[in-house]
Amino acid sequence: MQEMILILSRCQTKRLSPKTKKSYYRFHFKGFYNGNKIKQIHVFANENTDIIKGEDYLLWVGFKGVLGPNLEVFLIKYKKIE
Repeated sequence: MQEMILILSRCQTKRLSPKTKKSYYRFHFKGFYNGNKIKQIHVFANENTDIIKGEDYLLWVGFKGVLGPNLEVFLIKYKKIE
């Protein structure tokens, strides 16, 4: 069973991964995850996801991996914080 992670953060930007050519959302984070120092979160989502830069979100995500200072996750669901 896949572990689900709950994140409350602000979207900084939408980027294109040079490695996989898939787009992802970059979210603000400073801290640790599973003993690894993390500076930002990369959230990979479907193309029909409507996340807006500068807005705060509650994210339900699944773990993909840690790449350097980045936590990479896939989006399960999300809710904009009003």
